Amino acid sequence: MAELLNLQLACSNFPGLPFEGRAAVYLGIQYKQEIQEETPATVPEKVFECRVKVTEGKDGLPNFTGPYVFGKTGDKFLYLVWFIKTDIGNEGFRRAKIKLKDLAWEQIRQAIIEQQPIQAKINLTDAKGGPICASLKPPYIQWTK
Repeated sequence: MAELLNLQLACSNFPGLPFEGRAAVYLGIQYKQEIQEETPATVPEKVFECRVKVTEGKDGLPNFTGPYVFGKTGDKFLYLVWFIKTDIGNEGFRRAKIKLKDLAWEQIRQAIIEQQPIQAKINLTDAKGGPICASLKPPYIQWTK
């Protein structure tokens, strides 16, 4: 049986501007093939919220699905997208993967029972001062209840 799980991506330490000649950089969360919640890279913080479905996979581990979820079974993730706005639409130039395999059943079940989101605290600036990208690992991401 599929359960709905609320997730929050609490993003802070935005890298600011400019970045590699880009004067107006934005961050959003990917929903299917769209970018939602366009947020300027100059804000101090932003919390993205999404709902995902979670079921028990054949291996007994959580399996996540829904329009925010990407990847194959056992390696599901969410995308945060760095982009600029152009005359023909949004042009992404970096994405950050928020891996869902780091969420344990105990944490998931407790969040569902209590109807509380699970939150990922995300530091958006990499060691070189640019927008974080690729698969996020500590210290750039920390899951909390």
